Amino acid sequence: MARPRVHDEALAERLLDEATTIVGREGPDALSLRRITQAAGTSTSAIYSLYGSRDALLDAVYQRAIASFAGATTVAETDDPVTDLRDMGLAYRTWALDNPQMYPVMFGQRHTSPEEVLERTRSTVEPLLLTVQRCIDAGKLEGNPRAIVTQLWASVHGYVSLELDGLLEHSLLSEGTPGEGPDYRTLLRGALSPWRV
Repeated sequence: MARPRVHDEALAERLLDEATTIVGREGPDALSLRRITQAAGTSTSAIYSLYGSRDALLDAVYQRAIASFAGATTVAETDDPVTDLRDMGLAYRTWALDNPQMYPVMFGQRHTSPEEVLERTRSTVEPLLLTVQRCIDAGKLEGNPRAIVTQLWASVHGYVSLELDGLLEHSLLSEGTPGEGPDYRTLLRGALSPWRV
């Protein structure tokens, strides 16, 4: 009779959840074996058995965030690339609001070199770059596609970061009425306006 597995997939998922929360709130340096095991109610042997090491678990946290983000922000291609671009921007915000613990993992401090981060996250930027190029090819936008992507990303990232931090509800911006801060769709249109033909 085979020995039963001591550490199962449910525990692996729990460890990954706890590690994601810690990294999202405090950055990768806060991720210690002791903290993870205490939070997950298990022992360090579970981390070694399921992931091999703390660094491998940390890598799994980043891979999970990247896969989740890429899956959520991929939109079906239509005949209107500008609408597709807007839909990607809307999906970005939706993912961030649905995954506030993963957003800082995706866009906050990293434990690897900039080159490794760029290589890992390339798959999340390429669809945006391709969609911008489709807009240019269709005569809807003009300019350097990388400059357009940078402008869009900076605008969207800034808005979403402020929203997640609760700063858009500040009285100076919303006059004390929740939900009456700057409109996200207006921001998307404004970010595209310098590049429109």
